[in-house]
Amino acid sequence: MKDSFNIALSAFLIVFGIAGTGAAQSNPGTIDVQALKSMTEKSEKMIIIDGRSALECLDSKIPGALCFSCDEEKGGLLPQDTAKDTPVIFYGGSAPLTAGCKAIAAAQKRGFHDLRILRDGFAAWRKAGGSVLSERRIPRVMSLALNPKKLSEWQKKADHPLVIDIRSPSAYAKDHIDGALNFPLAKIHVQYADIPLGRALLIVDADETESFLATSYLARKGFVNIQRLRGGMTEYRRGAK
Repeated sequence: MKDSFNIALSAFLIVFGIAGTGAAQSNPGTIDVQALKSMTEKSEKMIIIDGRSALECLDSKIPGALCFSCDEEKGGLLPQDTAKDTPVIFYGGSAPLTAGCKAIAAAQKRGFHDLRILRDGFAAWRKAGGSVLSERRIPRVMSLALNPKKLSEWQKKADHPLVIDIRSPSAYAKDHIDGALNFPLAKIHVQYADIPLGRALLIVDADETESFLATSYLARKGFVNIQRLRGGMTEYRRGAK
């Protein structure tokens, strides 16, 4: 009797869409640049999600892509009333996207099941000559790149030095430069006011692919003494500690 009740209850939950929201989701597949270019050229119906930071997405993205950062708790809204078998293509920047991306989780929760990650991300798209859209281009400001071997010297001589780590909180938690503060690039456009003015800043990312954008943005917000760590944490780990 109890088993019959459980079976009936499970059927009820499935029919009314209550069950399954907490069920394990399959990992997204992958798609290469040429396949995505072919889909866009044929105007095939799909959703493209830019999983980088809002700054990066607005600065340059694949045309038609929605900005929905993988590192933010809240991001762009997926289109309503879209067939759940519509392909959803995700792409990131220098760091490859994983199934843990919050944008992917949001799509899975909405019931989309044809999820794919663009191999090698936005860099591969640009390298292949894909068209790029800039909704809000951030003018670049020249900044010096500090050799990691001179970090100690900079910390001793700079005016109230402060290291700003713009990687994700999870990457920062794994390892970071002593004394560095974490201001993820995904949130720096709303948190920059918490960075103290009048101090010498050193911007640190994973591999120096994002720090130029961050320093340019901060320079336009009134920060004047800014440098980037050459090669980011990748170079720093190579014995430059």
